[in-house]
Amino acid sequence: MYFPLFLDLSQKEILVIGAGKIASRRIRALCGFAGHVTVVALQIPAEFGQRIGRNGQETRESETDAGTVEIAGTRITVLERGFVEADLNQKDFVLAATSDAQLNARIGTLCQARGIPVNVCSDAKCCDFQFPSIVEDGTVVIGINASGEDHRLVKETRRRIETLFDSTEFRSRYE
Repeated sequence: MYFPLFLDLSQKEILVIGAGKIASRRIRALCGFAGHVTVVALQIPAEFGQRIGRNGQETRESETDAGTVEIAGTRITVLERGFVEADLNQKDFVLAATSDAQLNARIGTLCQARGIPVNVCSDAKCCDFQFPSIVEDGTVVIGINASGEDHRLVKETRRRIETLFDSTEFRSRYE
């Protein structure tokens, strides 16, 4: 079982290796919390930008770097190339989210040797932390996790919490 811990990521350097559905969901969740996310992936899918955009959040291209966008105050730098060990330099957190389980495991091993907290999407045993499902309502942030064992339960719990926040009874009681 994992202890829920809320961290200030606004000054942290986060590296995400991969640009598929899992990586995109995690990047989208980090927007508004993290100051800078670097994404490294062999191929960036055409729908990647749509996947990481958050509902109602402004996305703007940086004028200084063609590979950088900003979403909800989070700078996202995208590098379309393969992962190299030097990508880990000066990173505070790493998310290994490629479709290659061996590469993810290698990234996990490299991070642990350097003392960098890592989340490996393909193997919970290689993770230093679990990435939660997040529900936000104003300043209230709820992280939901089932120790990486029951993704359906997490999804259903998130849906129930979102329904509660949307209810008129809840709104009238807490606004």
